[in-house]
Amino acid sequence: MALDTGQLLAEHDDTLRGHVREHPRLGTVVERIGPLNLTHYGTHCVVDHPPLDAEGSASAARLAQRVQASAAARAEPVEWRVFQHDAAASHLSMVLDEAGFAAGWERGVLVGEVAELDFPEPEQGWEARSVRWDEPQAQQALDLAARTGPHRAPLATWHAMRSTSYWDVEVRVLNHHGTVTAACWLENVSDTAYAVIGGLTAARPELLAQLPLWRFGSPPKQFLVADADGEARDVLLAAGFREVTTVRSRQWTPPGEPAATPPARHSLDNGEIGQIARRCKARVGFDYDSGSGRYRAPADSRRWFYGLPGGSDDPAIAAAESVIERGLRACVRPGEWVYQYRPYLNGWEFDPHRVGGPGQPSWPGSAINGEEFQFLTTADARLGTFDHYAEQTLVVFGEGLLAQVTDDLDRLLGAGTWTFGPQT
Repeated sequence: MALDTGQLLAEHDDTLRGHVREHPRLGTVVERIGPLNLTHYGTHCVVDHPPLDAEGSASAARLAQRVQASAAARAEPVEWRVFQHDAAASHLSMVLDEAGFAAGWERGVLVGEVAELDFPEPEQGWEARSVRWDEPQAQQALDLAARTGPHRAPLATWHAMRSTSYWDVEVRVLNHHGTVTAACWLENVSDTAYAVIGGLTAARPELLAQLPLWRFGSPPKQFLVADADGEARDVLLAAGFREVTTVRSRQWTPPGEPAATPPARHSLDNGEIGQIARRCKARVGFDYDSGSGRYRAPADSRRWFYGLPGGSDDPAIAAAESVIERGLRACVRPGEWVYQYRPYLNGWEFDPHRVGGPGQPSWPGSAINGEEFQFLTTADARLGTFDHYAEQTLVVFGEGLLAQVTDDLDRLLGAGTWTFGPQT
């Protein structure tokens, strides 16, 4: 039985507002300030919270000041969305006005039960399909998104984070004779029955026909949410969405230049990563196709055996990881990135000076995997690590990095060089 509008609003508020992912997205930090959740992306900050109670409403001015202080310390512009049905909405809006937050877009909040929605199929000659970031049509979608909006969640944000297609974010395009004419993108709200439409570049509901919401995993997606006005609102209402409230964006920009990129992100399977992979393999003479993972440790390298009695849970492994992190921070130039490359598997890339510290995203890479061949290296492969999981051998290469880590790794893993046979 379909829910009424009041039930949809209550479900929306109880589930979506103030929701924190069990595992934060790669490169993000979630900070708790009273009833507020601040998601720091490194490039900007988004404020989210459940409806404020009397105590939260009374302390709204102090909360706003704390948000501004946190964002200013990171030079992150802030977006704070105010829902008009909240009892404290008028007071919160007044507080944000006084604090210097500018009023942005105002739109209806639309919620649809997936089982009740009816989207038209594309007409003959038109095709709606999902795209990956490395496809040319994804760039066309990004161009359309940049020329439209503002959107609830800019597509450029998801692209900058390299959010995983078909899992974290679903990007859909409408093609006509090979040209992208419209695009939409959806976010999976993990651990909930919700998916959120981050943006629509045109009022084309065909984009949402036969949407593979099953890709978002468990629990199954029962609700689809959008912020919309104008024609987009009209076509979504016609498809079965219901308007449950309105929301207004409030924005504040601190002094300073915000970062152009997030501190960490997934790697794309593109030409740049392909070149880095070739440099990595050449650096240690790694032959993945040999089946045994044959390699040849270079002259400016050392090898350590990490097959300790405690296995991967041995405290020495965690301590060795910390040594490598410290060494990479000391050797990698400001603004330079480190890449975790695993043959034929997804990888990561990150700025070692912007992760792993207080208030920063967690360090995403690892030197020791124990289950896959992997590299942790600079783009030019002048320094880094290679993990030969079959041998349980860690190879550290690059004179500068060796100078930083050798004594500590000798103490933790032993000073001998261990192998299981010839490496050439």
